[in-house]
Amino acid sequence: MTTMKVLLTADRTLMSNYRNDEFLGFGTTAPPNVVPDWFFQLLFFPPIKTIKGIPVQAPYGLRKIEAQLLKEGFNVLTVDPDHLGKYLDDAKALGIHVMDPFGLGPASSTFSRILKTGEPYVAKYFRLLLEKPELAEAKKRGLKIIVGGPGAWQLRLRPKFVDDHGIDCVIDGEAERVVGKIFRAAVEGGELPKFYEVNVKESPSLDEIPEIRNPSINGLIEIGRGCCRGCQFCSVTLRPLRWYPYETIERELQVNVDAGIKSAVIHAEDVLLYGSKTVMPNREKC
Repeated sequence: MTTMKVLLTADRTLMSNYRNDEFLGFGTTAPPNVVPDWFFQLLFFPPIKTIKGIPVQAPYGLRKIEAQLLKEGFNVLTVDPDHLGKYLDDAKALGIHVMDPFGLGPASSTFSRILKTGEPYVAKYFRLLLEKPELAEAKKRGLKIIVGGPGAWQLRLRPKFVDDHGIDCVIDGEAERVVGKIFRAAVEGGELPKFYEVNVKESPSLDEIPEIRNPSINGLIEIGRGCCRGCQFCSVTLRPLRWYPYETIERELQVNVDAGIKSAVIHAEDVLLYGSKTVMPNREKC
């Protein structure tokens, strides 16, 4: 059992339930505009409710990592970014979930080109998270910062940013089989790779993917991973196609229902292909 505390968080744009409407979250990809920042945040990504700084919902990907680390015996706590200072004193590692850290995604880059008014909110609040004074103080005490999530690939394009902002390790890819050893090295003072790209052989099987233990933003859960199309330019399609069984989906839905979430969002690369191994839908499963 690892007793040293591991914290997990995400920036302000991700730690929100977007007024209970997942698609309002696309507002975070816009750059600053004529609407004042405080009002724009209130409209599109108000802070999630917390209890003593612990969010009542968190991004699904972060919940998966939380579940995996708990499974491996870590002392894990998912914390709202505005409350990190309350929990950093005895933390040895901080994991940060990223979706679009530099605004290079399709929605962010489109908004930026149209409005031409600066970095999108998703990029701004990721940077502001890393620039928090309490993080700088914790880094002096030896805190290790590990970043992962769907947008982790962008950090490889900005190595100077990674160095300047004290990021110790970036994990790119499905991390269930590798996250334990990386966080263990972080809390025990071991050497960390600056960039860890999870290869196809390290992709977890269905049995190796843990079920979430705590509620996800807006009840979002995934029903499968990978893609059957096999496009060579896309890392997702190079990973094995896995569909969660109904029982797993039901149990994860129940975690959210038990937390009072009354709706759900199901996610996959193509939800209409659930249960199929080809691009033709499996009508019995759908």
